[in-house]
Amino acid sequence: MVSDSTFGDNAWVGALQAHDVANWEICKEYGLWGTGSSAARSVRTGDDLFIWKSGSGWFARCIVTSDAFSPSSNQPEPWHDGRNYKWMFGIRVIKENDEPYQPGSTNNRQNITDIPNVRLSQFPRLKPEERQAVVSFFGLTNPPMDEQFEEIERMLDDEHEREMLQRSDLSPRDVEQVTMARRGQGTFRSSVERIEVSCRITGLRNKQHLRASHIKPWRDSVDFEKVDGHNGLLLSPHVDHLFDRGWIKFNDDGFFETSRRLDPDVLRSWRIEQPTSPTSFLPRQVEYLEYHREFIFGPKKLE
Repeated sequence: MVSDSTFGDNAWVGALQAHDVANWEICKEYGLWGTGSSAARSVRTGDDLFIWKSGSGWFARCIVTSDAFSPSSNQPEPWHDGRNYKWMFGIRVIKENDEPYQPGSTNNRQNITDIPNVRLSQFPRLKPEERQAVVSFFGLTNPPMDEQFEEIERMLDDEHEREMLQRSDLSPRDVEQVTMARRGQGTFRSSVERIEVSCRITGLRNKQHLRASHIKPWRDSVDFEKVDGHNGLLLSPHVDHLFDRGWIKFNDDGFFETSRRLDPDVLRSWRIEQPTSPTSFLPRQVEYLEYHREFIFGPKKLE
């Protein structure tokens, strides 16, 4: 089980030396990452950990599954390489690139992320803009959504909701609407229903059987986006599942595409077919769909 401590939302870079392939296999076997950096004491459950493979490129994306702790006689570091591991924490690999992505560098700063090359080996905490740039090398291409991963996602949403409930800069009414939006209710659902009239794929129009689903996830959205009707779709429950988990994406013209990793039997069993007369999305909807296509369905294709 994952820790019940406060969840973090930071992102870190762990450097894997070219000759440390064996250590990486140990990391995956034990579900642990270790470092000699004192900064790692701030690592918390739910943080991102991006693995930079020295000389090769961005290699893996992990989610942190425990707060940082110091090695002890009861739980020693599993790597027997003579290094001083001050801190360890649990990890779960959610995406490992087939080939490390190397963006190159200019003036000793990495292209696209703008991270100074020297920082990559220092276990840095990423700035929000750096994190978003690194995410684009991995996307969220259908990470294995097992029970533990889904529980972490729910806990992160719960923690974010608790933070919303403690906000003093919003009126009680605003807080209520923002938190109701997480469940597809309140002002958010009403706004979505004024824009969408049926499920985009099944064509079902009976709204009591449709879910109001965020395009850009609720936790990732700013206050306005959480209740913006243009950030939502009315979807049949099984379609909502596929869209929410990144197995399908919508194009601007209303047609959809499926992940190459989606079992075709799912589509056949659920009788999911392309709409016969799709309706194009509104410009404001397209802005949210671009986020979904880049960060939920799959990684941005970088030239």
